[in-house]
Amino acid sequence: MTTEPLDHAVMVCPDLDAAAQAWRGFGFTLTPRGYHTLGSQNHCVMLERDYLELLHVTAPSPARQYYWDAQQAGGGCAALSCKSADSAAAATQLRADGWHASEAVRFSRPVRLDDGSEHPATFCVTAIDDAPGARFFLCEHVTPELLWRPEWTAHANGATGIATMFLVVAPALVDAAGRAYAELTGGEMTQINEHICSLALDGAALVVTTPQALAVATGTEQVRRAVPGYAAIRLRTADLAAARAHWRAAGVDAFDLGPAQSLIPAALAGGVALLFEQAH
Repeated sequence: MTTEPLDHAVMVCPDLDAAAQAWRGFGFTLTPRGYHTLGSQNHCVMLERDYLELLHVTAPSPARQYYWDAQQAGGGCAALSCKSADSAAAATQLRADGWHASEAVRFSRPVRLDDGSEHPATFCVTAIDDAPGARFFLCEHVTPELLWRPEWTAHANGATGIATMFLVVAPALVDAAGRAYAELTGGEMTQINEHICSLALDGAALVVTTPQALAVATGTEQVRRAVPGYAAIRLRTADLAAARAHWRAAGVDAFDLGPAQSLIPAALAGGVALLFEQAH
């Protein structure tokens, strides 16, 4: 299975207004609230070629059930996607390879541009139901020009892209989960030790780790997660000093982990720790 690069991570938010306020305080520029034809709502943090999605589900439905359940359980980073040039064809190939891939689902949300015009941003996604640890899906962007726009990709914290996603799984599943995601993403897997493996995803990485090895994997004891799921996201920033100044001014309780890395704790970011590293 060969896919294109990492596309976006999904943060499920029981209170989307509160989440948006918090993430703006972190120094992110958010897209206006979007209303999906599937019945969910979102704000997005658009980065240079990937993004973070703050998602809220208004009611349970077959298409949104996974996210509804995650929301009822308190939310957090519940899913990761890679780009796909053709998600329907990818779904067919995945099923042929033995994966439980959903039929491709096409949906949209209206996007209002600065000139006042409104256009439907359209997506086609395929979910892999048996991906380990959390939901994984492929996302085909039919109208990428409506999302990656200059007014939405500049951030006060200097964020430019996702460097690493940290996924926690049970100790016995690290190797199997790493191999599964290598097959699903086409990424090259490196077994760091029996408790940690890493997959290269075209400029980003997916690190699979046990709860016990999470501090080693992230480089800090301040990131913890006892149950399976995404524990942390490391983001590149073009100007960590400016990010730190913004957090001080905004009253955000971020921690400096050294000269080139800072942390916004999971308790402030809806259940996922945000690590910011100075881009070279």
